[in-house]
Amino acid sequence: MSKMLDQLLAARRVSVPLVAITTPDPADTQAAVCEALSRNGKGGAVPLLAWDVIRALRGLNDAGVQEVQRLTGGGEDAKLKTGRLDDTLALLADAQGETEKAKGVAVFIHQAHRYLGEPVVAQGVWNLRDRFKADRRTLILLAPELTLPPELRQDVVVLDDPLPDDVMLGAIIAEQHKAAGLSSPDDPADAVAAVRGLAAFPAEQVVAMSLTKKGLDLDNLWERKRKLIESTQGLGVDRERITFGDVGGQDAIKAFLSGLFNGGRPPRVVVRVDEIEKMLAGADQRGAGDSTGVSQDALGVVLREMEDNDYTGILALGPAGSGKTLISKALAGEFGIVSMTMDFGAMKGQYVGQSEAAVRSAFKTIGAVAGKGGALVVATCNSLDVLPPALRRRFKLGIWYFDLPTRNELDVIWTINLKRYGLDTQELPDDSHWVGADVRNCCDVAWRLGSPLKKAAGYIVPAAKTDPEAVDRLRRMANGRFLSAAVSGTYRHAEDSELKDWLRETRKVEV
Repeated sequence: MSKMLDQLLAARRVSVPLVAITTPDPADTQAAVCEALSRNGKGGAVPLLAWDVIRALRGLNDAGVQEVQRLTGGGEDAKLKTGRLDDTLALLADAQGETEKAKGVAVFIHQAHRYLGEPVVAQGVWNLRDRFKADRRTLILLAPELTLPPELRQDVVVLDDPLPDDVMLGAIIAEQHKAAGLSSPDDPADAVAAVRGLAAFPAEQVVAMSLTKKGLDLDNLWERKRKLIESTQGLGVDRERITFGDVGGQDAIKAFLSGLFNGGRPPRVVVRVDEIEKMLAGADQRGAGDSTGVSQDALGVVLREMEDNDYTGILALGPAGSGKTLISKALAGEFGIVSMTMDFGAMKGQYVGQSEAAVRSAFKTIGAVAGKGGALVVATCNSLDVLPPALRRRFKLGIWYFDLPTRNELDVIWTINLKRYGLDTQELPDDSHWVGADVRNCCDVAWRLGSPLKKAAGYIVPAAKTDPEAVDRLRRMANGRFLSAAVSGTYRHAEDSELKDWLRETRKVEV
């Protein structure tokens, strides 16, 4: 927050009239700005005013109360004249800073993002530009996320009030322990990790509600944090705690990810984007299906956020059901980290700019939880055709190809799923061209119907048989170009005659 306050004070010194602050906690931001302005005021108290749809225009300090009375006449007239934002802006524009005390006034507008799309409000804000600059007044727009209309983009300075850092969260945790009459934890690192990514007020609330006579209930704290993360548009949290032991095959990528998470800079957060080619369809100029610019809008934010925050990632390519999503889910249980899901479809708005704001808000939450460089983005896809080259380059840890499992890998997958569903060892059905999801689905049907696996297999249509041409196309694309999720090195296509000996030796496959 200190950086934002320094920027705001610098803007005030040069009479910047229109400022927007994106903030997850407008009350906390307003209080901090008021304190900074009061501390730096010269020649008397700075009149501080605020407007919201319920309380209309009101003074936040004595000088602010006097300024509201000067503008409106006071009493019931104050609320009648300023109940609507457009009326309030018109009143502020007409009443210049007639006294020395009125000069330098700061006016906060709450939930500004809900009003700036209205032409009368956008015009009202623009009308204040020259008048406020002359009187050294400042209009401060507060919003959790903000897309400025085109006519204001060159006139409004946008600042960002970030979520609390670890030091601030540690202080909040200590304060809540003190308020409850408990001793602060000697090492608050685990507690700080559990609330990292929350604004100050919700952090206070979840810590207070997770305190017991024995201290802080970390499991409860994590669960409350997950629910708050899920309140961010388009973000979800994986709750299924599986590990690598629940994933058959894919030994090469398991070894790689184990090295990554046990290395010198382990990720704090995994962000999974399923079927990214559908999420961003049409983002490339060569793509089809989006003439609105919404996908391009979201793509621009993704490219900037991954680059600016030094997020790395992997692209998991392969037929549906081949284990791409499962391997990313297993990271949370294997390494005890937060695993988020990002749904671009849930972020898309009707107009250009809405999706951009939602994506930026989601990345803001991710950044607060992960820290700079702390997120691993795992994007699954069934085709690379529509992914722009610039996006592929953001996945610095490579493109990994997930092929259909071999006989040995299928045997492991059967063993895992038979145990998972509590099924007896029995004769297996014909599983040629099956993927791991087919095995899981067969076991699920057998468990639900109480039937043998061979009978349950009659209800399974192997994913690879529904579109064999697509599987063959993916294999040929990956041959010698992408990393193999199963064995070390690049993927080798079985129909390449020069590779048959290699396949027999490394994967025990008859070709």
